Amino acid sequence: MMETAPAIQPDSSPYWRGLPVQSVNALCELASALQDSDTDAAIWDRTLPQAFADWLNAIPAERWPQGRFVLRPADIAACLTEAFAASQISSAPALTWFGEDVTHLAECMQDLSGAPMVRLRLEPVFDDACSKLHIDNVVARMICTYSGPATELGLDAVTPESAERIPTGAPVLLKGKRWPDAHQPSLRHRSPPIAGTGQARLVVVLEGCSQAEIYPQYDTLYPSNNAQPER
Repeated sequence: MMETAPAIQPDSSPYWRGLPVQSVNALCELASALQDSDTDAAIWDRTLPQAFADWLNAIPAERWPQGRFVLRPADIAACLTEAFAASQISSAPALTWFGEDVTHLAECMQDLSGAPMVRLRLEPVFDDACSKLHIDNVVARMICTYSGPATELGLDAVTPESAERIPTGAPVLLKGKRWPDAHQPSLRHRSPPIAGTGQARLVVVLEGCSQAEIYPQYDTLYPSNNAQPER
């Protein structure tokens, strides 16, 4: 059975590297950490299984699948298996672990949002993507980079070089502009600049999604006959 390494214990500071970010020891603690009005994000500071990292990094990044799906967490493993199969990447224990891991992250995101579904973005990145520090126009969003340099966090959009990079494989749960609190988040995030370096990233992004929030021009409903999903 493939397991992640234990979470890295937080240091004595209540916030991660001087930012309004809490480091937690378990996935189940991510959402509860955001209930602190002074906390804008929470990181599950873990290490990916080496067998998974070796498997993923052995696949040419140009073959990594991509997609934007709206689905129930229970359907994520099948969705990812089909996405990799479409890229001619057959099932393997590492892919099974990946499906289970993203499912657990999605369940956390669904519980926090209260939405019947989640939006899942599976995205290979080869350039600077969203290189400007920003706050998403959502209630909350979870990001996990499974290969390559991970998301960077900072407070000052003017001096992005001061941003702190979270560990690869560590899921980060971020408050967005629509977080229901009088205290609006000040923490910003961005994709790390990798253009011209030859590096590639495989990123999973998750957020709650209601039926009214589905965008047919961008989202793929999975499975395709799931027209009226219920929780």
